[in-house]
Amino acid sequence: MKLKIANYNISGGFYNDKDQTEYLDKERVDNVDDKLLNQIIETINNENIDVICFEEIITTDRIEYIKRICDGTNLKNYEFYELSESNIVKDTNCGIAVLSKYPLEVIKRELFPNPALTKTTKSGKTYYLYDKGYMIVNISIDDKKVKLLTHHGFPYRTFDSTAEDNIQVFEFFDNRIDEHKPDIITGDFNVEDMMVLMPNTKSNYIRTINKVTTVEGKKLDDILIHKNINYSSNVLKLLSDHFMVISEIEI
Repeated sequence: MKLKIANYNISGGFYNDKDQTEYLDKERVDNVDDKLLNQIIETINNENIDVICFEEIITTDRIEYIKRICDGTNLKNYEFYELSESNIVKDTNCGIAVLSKYPLEVIKRELFPNPALTKTTKSGKTYYLYDKGYMIVNISIDDKKVKLLTHHGFPYRTFDSTAEDNIQVFEFFDNRIDEHKPDIITGDFNVEDMMVLMPNTKSNYIRTINKVTTVEGKKLDDILIHKNINYSSNVLKLLSDHFMVISEIEI
């Protein structure tokens, strides 16, 4: 049997308008833009996606972002992990989510150790690194359970730092992956060479995408699976500053 799974960082639901304003100082908008939301729904349906993982998705009830995607697709089951306030939409929170055609059961939600990075921009404002984390779910497909781990990594480069300077976060993540042994790992890793930083993961998993996944030309988003499993993959450039990555996996 094949499972078609996607991952997409939607930047708070506000489409990539190529505005070059300083990212941290960008003025928050009042609401999400339906242009991206409608494209997400259309793409899920056109691509026949079974499971999709999101980063930076608005989790605040009044926006109903997750509900509207569920209502517009056959992905009626969902779980999410609210991580922080949104820096894109006023008075909202955001996080990671899994939407699925099949029933879901949460196994674990956990924050990564926050390196507590700060940055003072040209405007004179000081910004602090928001919390990030991971969520593990079981996907029940007939009599089989597929364990999925999805996550959002820290944007080190935005805070003038590097992944190598914060190796403790990757050691923590590598140990958690080794402990829980998920079948599939998805997310915005926010670093291109994560396998070098996570030796246990490198020994047991492969990257099914490993292509440019952002408008900046970086390979940040991926779907990892165990070695020796058949798969096909695709990358779709949509309206967010990240691309949607899709893998069809033998389970």
